[in-house]
Amino acid sequence: MDKENVRKQEVTPGEAKAEAKAESKAPAAEAKPVAAAATAVAAAPAPAPAPVPAVAAGDRRVTGVGVKPDVRFGQVFISKFINCLMERGKKSKAEKIFYDALDILGKKYPNVQALQIFETALNNVKPLVEVKSKRVGGATYQVPFEVNRKRQQSLAIRWVLEGSRKRKGKSMADRLALELVDAYNKTGAAWTMRENTHKMAEANKAFAHFAW
Repeated sequence: MDKENVRKQEVTPGEAKAEAKAESKAPAAEAKPVAAAATAVAAAPAPAPAPVPAVAAGDRRVTGVGVKPDVRFGQVFISKFINCLMERGKKSKAEKIFYDALDILGKKYPNVQALQIFETALNNVKPLVEVKSKRVGGATYQVPFEVNRKRQQSLAIRWVLEGSRKRKGKSMADRLALELVDAYNKTGAAWTMRENTHKMAEANKAFAHFAW
């Protein structure tokens, strides 16, 4: 009997240690999934930013490589128009004038989108042909040339802005809105400039063969 009690006393402390080790390992094993979950959350990718509207390569070539899209519509052409409207480096003021003009168009013509009026107006006043002075055999001729897309855009913007600035009695946003409406309806100063350019080219079409 004494030997059996001694064996029990010898075995009992070892078993107690084994049980203590098992109990100490159990919380650590439970903590591993929590740590893994925290690591997975930390490694999760951040939400992607809003996509920037893509700009066609053709628009870049016509409008300009260094021009960035505007903040509201994401179009390079509008940004170029705002840059031409800007004076003395005040771009924020030019942006306000342009967007105010579109808001005026939206209120006056609720059935048509203001951006559509703007685009149609600029397309209407783009010239197809123009005359250039060319000296041939000691004489100078006004030779008609076909206008490339980049110059068409530049001339349309220039004429619309010139027509807007010549108007009097209202704010620049109101004058720009009125000029865009006139160009949309194929009237106004910008449309007159386009028609005069075409008439000049038509009058000098006899010298078209000098365009080489």
